[in-house]
Amino acid sequence: MSKIKRLEEQSDRISQDEKTEKFKFRDKKFRRLSKRAKKKPNYVLVQYLRNNRTIDFHLCKVISGNIIVIDNKGHELNPKYTWIRGKNIWYIIREKDTKPVSVSDKVTGWKTDDHPVLMKMVLGAIQKKEMSRDQKRIIQIIIIIAVLAFIGYIFFGGG
Repeated sequence: MSKIKRLEEQSDRISQDEKTEKFKFRDKKFRRLSKRAKKKPNYVLVQYLRNNRTIDFHLCKVISGNIIVIDNKGHELNPKYTWIRGKNIWYIIREKDTKPVSVSDKVTGWKTDDHPVLMKMVLGAIQKKEMSRDQKRIIQIIIIIAVLAFIGYIFFGGG
């Protein structure tokens, strides 16, 4: 009977090994995006945990040093909260939270009163509008100078 028990134990081990091999963390999209993230220094790989309990991987551009935007929602990045597996580095971010998931996993970022991420986003949007107005003015001035130079060339130098 001891031989039968040993055989049963071995078959249980083999079946458990097969199950664990099936459920290992292998995602083609993750690998593809991690390669892109390594090539682009101002982009980070994000594992995005949605409220409907689905997981998406995104390659997000870092805005003003430590902010990323996914689906018009701002999230703050902190190098302490990176997740590393081999050569791959990424952040895990919840849709409902503004800070990444960490090992300590304290609930943070629920309040928006005097929130630095939101303030930076608002200030960044205002600066972009001001920059676009300045660019329009510069273009208008260049066009006016070009027209005046063309008129001057026709009257005085063109012949």
